[in-house]
Amino acid sequence: MMEVEVKAHAPDLSDVARKLGDIGAQWIKEEYQEDIYFNAPHKDFAKTDEALRVRKITDDVSKNTFITYKGAKLDELSKTRVEVEMMVEDPLKAVNIFENLGFRAVATVKKYRTIYYLDDLIITLDRVKDVGNFVEIEQDTEEGEDYQEVLNHIFAVYKKLGIKEGFERRSYLEILGIH
Repeated sequence: MMEVEVKAHAPDLSDVARKLGDIGAQWIKEEYQEDIYFNAPHKDFAKTDEALRVRKITDDVSKNTFITYKGAKLDELSKTRVEVEMMVEDPLKAVNIFENLGFRAVATVKKYRTIYYLDDLIITLDRVKDVGNFVEIEQDTEEGEDYQEVLNHIFAVYKKLGIKEGFERRSYLEILGIH
């Protein structure tokens, strides 16, 4: 699976939420996410532009945990990259497995996320602790598929939202100066 994603700074998320309603985006839910990022014992993910995390998600209905691997970014414009993700039963056991294999936790990123759908896009409004407010627009495609059309659609939605600058390719870890 490949995640085609573009992220932008957005100081006023309430204005973005209003504009999302104006263009027909559907509000899905709000959730709290806590991401524990790891570095590998055999290579430095900061140098290879990869990421490995355990994500705990809590919303009004459920608690879920996912392990996610993200490959290096594929272009200079977006955060498009290979992504492999799976659900796991117990976040503490997942962390324990990684640590016992020599991976070390390097940071925890905490955020409140509001999720919308528009067409085939997932649009999230993120309030990230110690980092700021962001809009992320993404769509999954098959690995190896030409994703330029998806990128064009994402940037067209940003234009409708009045966001023409402040695009950010760095991960939240990189913004924090950790990765």
